[in-house]
Amino acid sequence: MEEEKWEGVDDCCLGEADYRAFAAAVCEAVGAAPSDAESREGLERLGRQIRSLQGNYWILHTACEYSADSIHITDGKGNTLFVNKVFEERVGIPREKILQRNVKDIEKEELYYPSVVALAIKEQRKLTMTQAAHGSTTITTSTPVFDEEGNIVLVVSNARPVEELKLLHDFFQRREEPHELTGGRPQLIYRSGQMAGLMDLLDRVAPVDSAVLLTGESGTGKSVLAHYIHIHSGRADGKFVKINCAAIPETLLESELFGYESGAFTGAKQGGKRGLIEVANGGTLFLDEIGDMPLMLQAKLLQVIQYGEIQRIGGEEPIRVDIRVISATNQNLERMMEEGRFRSDLFYRLNVVPVRVPALRQRPEDIAPLTEAFLQYNNEKYQKNVVFSYEVMECFYHYQWPGNIRELENLVERLVVTNRSGLVSAPELPTEFCVYFSKEQKPIVVNSPIRLQDALEEVERQLVRAAYAQLGSSYKVAKQLGISQSGASRRIQKYVLESWHEKKK
Repeated sequence: MEEEKWEGVDDCCLGEADYRAFAAAVCEAVGAAPSDAESREGLERLGRQIRSLQGNYWILHTACEYSADSIHITDGKGNTLFVNKVFEERVGIPREKILQRNVKDIEKEELYYPSVVALAIKEQRKLTMTQAAHGSTTITTSTPVFDEEGNIVLVVSNARPVEELKLLHDFFQRREEPHELTGGRPQLIYRSGQMAGLMDLLDRVAPVDSAVLLTGESGTGKSVLAHYIHIHSGRADGKFVKINCAAIPETLLESELFGYESGAFTGAKQGGKRGLIEVANGGTLFLDEIGDMPLMLQAKLLQVIQYGEIQRIGGEEPIRVDIRVISATNQNLERMMEEGRFRSDLFYRLNVVPVRVPALRQRPEDIAPLTEAFLQYNNEKYQKNVVFSYEVMECFYHYQWPGNIRELENLVERLVVTNRSGLVSAPELPTEFCVYFSKEQKPIVVNSPIRLQDALEEVERQLVRAAYAQLGSSYKVAKQLGISQSGASRRIQKYVLESWHEKKK
């Protein structure tokens, strides 16, 4: 019987000296009767239960060890019982120096601060806080585990760096919000540091009601950013009302903005009409191309911003409005103020938070992700499967994009709908891209004497190509190189266009 008993235990990797105490403990843990350890059948059953426990322990230990979060487990007094590999790496100290130590002692050494575990034990509840650890900031959640008598027996904490959470936030933000903002065209996509900094500023500004002035070239996405501010503000449930000051005739702009009463003028609707400022009450008014607003209306807009009141055309009583104003322009308002074409008092009211939106050529890292997004959208829209060649992407990367994101978006759509083969190659690009398609341009290095005429022609060719690539017109090339426009046109035709058409044949 004794031999049979130990033969059954061998599978469990237990020594003889430890068997009885361990068997009794296992019986108690698994709810088995102590007599089960006295028979071969009972012993084998215990062996299976032990192996099951060992397997479950391995699964749980492995899951904790390879979790993406750092995991830290203490007893009810804050003494460390377990930390995983991620915790060890992020704190930068071997786990042997952490285990069995109290969180308050670790906090004093500033390995992490503050101790969320200590606070969770003190307040007897689950807590989530930011915590500084080893040069980075984490979001840490400490969850107390209570026994039947209400005493804390364990505190389980998990943490993840703020940087990783921000990446997840940005991913879903870029994936979802652009569709809401642009009718399915994912324009709010960026990879560059310039745009990351700009979006960080907008995230800080959006929750407050300060006026924002977006400046930058046409096509950089100012209206998309204005809408982004609105939907991340406390006014997100209100209306976002956009008016393009350059698109509406001056004679109609006042009535569109301020509305009118019945009979205010010939052709006025019976009962009058609310203006867009009134429609935006409780929400956001976005004034695009604010630089084109007439001076007379600038004065009336200033009154709205200062006093929160409007007066309809033909009306006698002021109407209270609660709006946030976001404006945008591609013009130099400071210069317009000097010239008397824009009111300085209005400018300072609108320019509380100035936001300069960089041109696409200033953030070339964004060209590829934007192109991919527009390509995917148009492939789905037109049920095609078009791809761009490497040379096309090279041309895109070096092109100056005077029309910015709007030009890129329109070009991608054009290339998708006109392509037949499924692969867009560089010769299919518009003429202005041709200078980037040629790979013959190399710096001149004189290793041996050559004909002076040949050297001069090569220098001229490179100068014309570089100037045309940067400036895009014969007039600007002529001015840059100090030659006549007819001379510039002739040289562009010779060194750029003819070479381009040769490549297309």
